[in-house]
Amino acid sequence: MRKFVLRILCQVVFLGALAHVGAAQTAAPPSFEDLAARVQKYLMVREQVESSLPGQKSTKQSEQIVARQKALAQKIRASRANAKQGDIFSPGISVKYRQVIQTAFQGPNARYVRKTIREGAPVKGWSLSINGDYPDDLPLTTVPPTLLLRLPQMPKELAYRIVGRDFVLQDTDARIIVDYIPGALSVKDLP
Repeated sequence: MRKFVLRILCQVVFLGALAHVGAAQTAAPPSFEDLAARVQKYLMVREQVESSLPGQKSTKQSEQIVARQKALAQKIRASRANAKQGDIFSPGISVKYRQVIQTAFQGPNARYVRKTIREGAPVKGWSLSINGDYPDDLPLTTVPPTLLLRLPQMPKELAYRIVGRDFVLQDTDARIIVDYIPGALSVKDLP
C-alpha cells in the first residue's frame, strides 16, 4: 500500500512539473503532455519487473548491489525487447527538447551551460543503443541546472545525461539507456 501511495505521489509531482513547464511557455506543448504518458508506461513496466526481483537489503557489498542492478537491467530489457529510439522521445517530443536545449545555449547564461557540460567531460563518438548499458567508464555528464529548469522533471528512477551530442534518458538503478535524442546538441554547443 505504501509503495502504491508513493507511486501516486510521484505521478502527481511529475504531472505538476509538466504543467509548470507548460505554463512557463504560455501554452502547454502537446508533445510534453504526451511525454508523461510515455514515461508512465515505462515506469509501469519497470515497477512490474522490479517487484519480481527479491527485495534489496541494505548492504555495502558492491557485488550484491551490482548483481541486483544487472538483474534489473536484464529483466527490463526482456520486457522491452522491441523498444526502439523514439519510444519516449517521439519525433514531436524531440523537436520540443531540441528547441529548449538550443534556447539554453543562447543568452547570458550560455557560457555557464557550456562550462557545466565541459566539467562532465562529455564523450564524443560513443554509439548508443536502446536498452544498452550506460557504460561504467562513461562519465555521468551533468545536465546544466539552467537547462534542467526548462525541461520536464523526471521521476527519481530516470535521469537526463549528455553523451557527445546526444541527449539521453537513463534508468539510474538499472544503468540502461531508456531513450535518446541523437544530435540534440549542435557542434557549436559542445565545449
